[in-house]
Amino acid sequence: MGYKLGKMVNKKIIFLLILCTNISAEFDKQPIKKLSIEKLSSSNEARIIKFSANPNNIELKKINIAKPNKDQLGRFATLSRKDKYALKILNEQGKQVYLIGLGDPFYVHADHIGYEKSGVYGGVIDANLNIVLPLNIDASSIVFLSQDDFGLKEIKKIQLK
Repeated sequence: MGYKLGKMVNKKIIFLLILCTNISAEFDKQPIKKLSIEKLSSSNEARIIKFSANPNNIELKKINIAKPNKDQLGRFATLSRKDKYALKILNEQGKQVYLIGLGDPFYVHADHIGYEKSGVYGGVIDANLNIVLPLNIDASSIVFLSQDDFGLKEIKKIQLK
């Protein structure tokens, strides 16, 4: 009798675990499009947006329509947990179109022979960022974000149009 009861309890626990996993997977789905390198190639013209930024601020410098180089295309990434900063691209209705992970472009890491025990391995710098967007994307504003263990925090919003 005890064996059948234990087997039934195990089946219920497994069922509940599967149910909870499916429910949490539904909450993790986001309607964020991924930027695809296939859509962006150096042979097609795209919108190249140039920024000057530091960890607390971002300034729009220039918007060009040109063919991007391979270095600009290679910097594309979808936001991951490792990214410390991100850019959220919004359309005219204020809806999120893309979310681009930037990593940490403001920290430069330096290894110096003989200084391994110094405790200082880099520092914060200002950075020039170039973001490439396809021409068919309705991008009216960009939000500069920082990411920590608790989520994304808005630093500054910039109007493109």
